[in-house]
Amino acid sequence: MSQPHSKSKFKSALKIFVMLLFVPLVYIAGASISFMVRERRANAEFTQMRMPQVKPVSKSSRLMVFSPHCDDETLGCGGLIQQTLAAGGDVEVVFLTNGDAFRTGVECMAHTTHVHPADFIKYASLRQGESQRALMHLGVPKSHILFLGFPDGGSMHIWENHWSTKDPFTSPFTDTDAVPYKLAVFPHTLYCGSNIVHAMQDLMEQFKPTIITVTHPQDDHPDHEGASAFVTLSYDLLKEMKPSHNWMQNSQLLYYLVHRGDWPTPEGLYENMPLTPPHPMAYLDTRWMTLPLTPEQTELKLQSIDIYKSQTAMMGRFLRSFARKNEMFGYLPEEMLYDLPTTDAEPGVTPSTWQSIPPILLNPQRDDMLRALNGGANICAVFACRYGDTLHVLLELRSPVSTRFRYQINLRPVNSDGLSIDKDLSWSIYPNEKNLPEGAVTKASGRWLLFDIPWNDISTETRGKHVSFIGISAHTTLSEMEVDKTGVRLLRCTPFTSNYLRPS
Repeated sequence: MSQPHSKSKFKSALKIFVMLLFVPLVYIAGASISFMVRERRANAEFTQMRMPQVKPVSKSSRLMVFSPHCDDETLGCGGLIQQTLAAGGDVEVVFLTNGDAFRTGVECMAHTTHVHPADFIKYASLRQGESQRALMHLGVPKSHILFLGFPDGGSMHIWENHWSTKDPFTSPFTDTDAVPYKLAVFPHTLYCGSNIVHAMQDLMEQFKPTIITVTHPQDDHPDHEGASAFVTLSYDLLKEMKPSHNWMQNSQLLYYLVHRGDWPTPEGLYENMPLTPPHPMAYLDTRWMTLPLTPEQTELKLQSIDIYKSQTAMMGRFLRSFARKNEMFGYLPEEMLYDLPTTDAEPGVTPSTWQSIPPILLNPQRDDMLRALNGGANICAVFACRYGDTLHVLLELRSPVSTRFRYQINLRPVNSDGLSIDKDLSWSIYPNEKNLPEGAVTKASGRWLLFDIPWNDISTETRGKHVSFIGISAHTTLSEMEVDKTGVRLLRCTPFTSNYLRPS
């Protein structure tokens, strides 16, 4: 008689177990769907933002478009390209990578899941051909379509870890550490940061653009973030070295956005709808501008998007979302590293000591489910200044700092020759500090996390020249899963002296 009773107890325990497992899953699924619906509705309703118009192009305009992959240039700048050419101006498009790391696309092309490095290189040639046809359809001469051939999926790895020719990055897809493409502008160039900067500078000096465009630093795609960092640095270094160049005096750097959460919305072909920024990014530190397109320009842009058949076959609905009645570009002012007089109080972890120092960047809030649920890892802003012989970097979070999360700071100092320190300058700063330089200090208080690092650890090994720029970014993780990240913000540095003055 005890056996039925045991079975009944087992069934009851099983039901409780299933309920304990099922209820959290239902809650998470419901919360995720609710969040996605709210975000999509907020972005879809955010169509009436007042944006100034991009300065009209003219016969003297020389547009240089930097594209992380083969298709980004048409998505972000297809209309601007048409208008520049129609005004009698000149256009040159430079591809940082050939999109050779898109494994799904390579498998579809090869009709097998067992692909090899040669298949990735072959796929890159396919994408190069699509780019040439798409841009020639917009009116760009074939001779003005340039491929650098740097590694897809490697831009941020190179920025953070591989700056020297002594330690090039190796692509895990093509199994190469140098440009393998015959069609590349600089074939056989090693994959390292200094080579990318020098290649971009050479092309800029040859073309002498009045307008340069590249993906926005807050773009979610790491290659887009990396392209933004390298182009901005290359451009700013040229301005510092050759400020008297006429083309530099009359040029401007604009950013376009491709990937950011659930954007553009609504997804799909809506040619009569405007393109506006994702609502969490609308009123931060980017000055957004609009470029109205005629129906004919939107239609030609759509036709060029459709030429990218290797991409539209898998994400056509998303790509066609960029064929709208306008395009959108952002401007970011140049930032300078504040030098505080040593007569002032040294900045600490409390916000009151940073009141006179503006943030170097503002970061979007709650723009995906993970960030919305984890406020302690959701970065609001980053501050930085130099005081005496110390660099201070302060993170502001949406909720109090927590030991549940890992916080990381990434620094990339560069001298006027485009050379950087040949060592890792990325540190886990809380809760378990890893590989911190000697003398570095971290402090947490409420929503604020401070990181102090000796200036000598940043400024040494740059071949006797002072640091011209420092790229600063931050990211947060939860159990090795990324929660939030900032784009790289470049700070101009004054030469190191013992007398510090606030920049006027």
